[in-house]
Amino acid sequence: MKTIVVFSDSHGFPLPKKLVDVALESDYVFFLGDGLGGLGDVLLNDGFHAVRGNCDAYCGFPEEEVVQVENVKFFLTHGHNYHVKSDRLSLSYRAQEVGASVALYGHTHFALEETEQNVLLLNPGAISSPIIGTPSYVYIVVNGDKFTYKLVKL
Repeated sequence: MKTIVVFSDSHGFPLPKKLVDVALESDYVFFLGDGLGGLGDVLLNDGFHAVRGNCDAYCGFPEEEVVQVENVKFFLTHGHNYHVKSDRLSLSYRAQEVGASVALYGHTHFALEETEQNVLLLNPGAISSPIIGTPSYVYIVVNGDKFTYKLVKL
């Protein structure tokens, strides 16, 4: 069994202590872009993975990544290249193309979960300055080829 913390769109603001504590105790941390310069201690997690967002110019992180945790493949992207603010069909097609059953993305600043083309599309919302609601992240537990997830509001 493995645990994953997923968050996005910190935009350089300090991360909430609760998020940092959970991230340091988790097996994996997935950051979905926009704020790579201000992640602090979460970078110390051995399972840290990040993709760059549209506000993360000139950094060494990729625009997308596929990470397999146990028997579940996750596609990580910020989402701006897939126009996720208007439609997420191209995002689901890309996830299928890389063999992922879950696409994790940010960019919109609001949490959303939906299924498109048999791919779970999961946006944790923004950890700072959300458009709707309060800052949030997603906590995932993977056990073999099964997983559960929960949106956590701060």
